[in-house]
Amino acid sequence: MPFQLIGKFKMKNVYSVTLFSFLLLSAGIHAQTQNELLLSEDFNDIQPESLGQKLLQNKYIQLAEGKGKDGSNAIRVSYVGYERGSQRVTLRFPLTRHVTQATLSFDVLFDQDFQWTHGGKLHGLGPKYPVTGGKTRSDHKWSVRTTFKKDGYMKAYLYDQNKNVKYGTGTTSAAPVFLKDQWQHVELEMQLNTANKADGVARINIDGKIQSINNNVMFRGRTGKDTEIQQFLFSTFHGGHKPKWTPVDTSGNPTTVHAYFDNFKVIDNIKK
Repeated sequence: MPFQLIGKFKMKNVYSVTLFSFLLLSAGIHAQTQNELLLSEDFNDIQPESLGQKLLQNKYIQLAEGKGKDGSNAIRVSYVGYERGSQRVTLRFPLTRHVTQATLSFDVLFDQDFQWTHGGKLHGLGPKYPVTGGKTRSDHKWSVRTTFKKDGYMKAYLYDQNKNVKYGTGTTSAAPVFLKDQWQHVELEMQLNTANKADGVARINIDGKIQSINNNVMFRGRTGKDTEIQQFLFSTFHGGHKPKWTPVDTSGNPTTVHAYFDNFKVIDNIKK
């Protein structure tokens, strides 16, 4: 083969290899920037050992066929009032991987009978050993949840490393944001703090609008796998621990109210 043709042949192969390598590299970068799904449950095809299957074992949770957003399935939670608020409806469910930043999202519809009372808890994220309920803080324990407040206000509820307070702290929406008889989309974004720094972040968006920003948070007092984001905290109830948190009927007796939930997701990324 003449030298000139060999040169063209080699150059063509070099170009092909270079182009192929570039495409592989681009695909790799693209894959790395995609949001990895760490949890997903829409209650339409409930699998054994899934979040949906575990939740439906709770006596206060029922499958609501066709009652979800866009006519899909959802779950209906019964908030049974008693002297400390309403019965605790909770479950801790593992994510597929441990991460240092994540976004939890879900849809909620507070039924027409729902009562805000003095407030209550909604879902969140936690490490291997979350701290809730006013229990003692320690360097490897923390939690982040959303709460509903009186008149439909919303508040972030963070257990961080501030040992001067017993319960969770966080910022409250400037105005009421939760409504009744209407599907709403909740996003809780969080990023853990780095070692020995108060540089963690928690943000809560309702229907695409930021309603609570919490910066400079020291969630954990040390790093380590057990301190990373690794559990979804299904957590919803009224309370508090006094009668002012309790839903009541027209006679002032504890009553039962309801809310629907759908489309739980956790991804390993937050909006920048």
